[in-house]
Amino acid sequence: MYAKILVPVDGSHTANQALDEAIKLAKALGSTIEVLHVVDNSHLLYDAGLSAAAGVHDSVVDAGQTILEQARSRIASAGLRSEIRLVEEPVALGDIPGAILKAAKDSKAELVVIGSHGRTGFRKLVLGSVAEKVMHQCPLPVWIIRGKET
Repeated sequence: MYAKILVPVDGSHTANQALDEAIKLAKALGSTIEVLHVVDNSHLLYDAGLSAAAGVHDSVVDAGQTILEQARSRIASAGLRSEIRLVEEPVALGDIPGAILKAAKDSKAELVVIGSHGRTGFRKLVLGSVAEKVMHQCPLPVWIIRGKET
């Protein structure tokens, strides 16, 4: 039961809470955790041909690597096995849910644990919720962890 758990992370407090829950579950079940970070390349939608875009992309990739290494360290501290994966080029610009869904299929994971960011108002209307899209489209069970107030 749940030999591999996929946990998408973005460095947010809610994503870290989802990782904490996945660690608890993996400890109980002896599961491996695969941590996934999808580089948000939506800034390219607004690129006006400036050369700064390459520098922004490199910075975002470096930040993603740091987020993954921090997650790997937390999982190792719990005495669990982990894998990390950085998706640098989602299929479509800004399609983070699509990249998570593809990774879920490719990874042989049996469960996705993802944090809900609880967006509201205009931002949710325009951007939608990554967790909500994953939940509705993923062929695997999805456990959405609602963020706690800090």
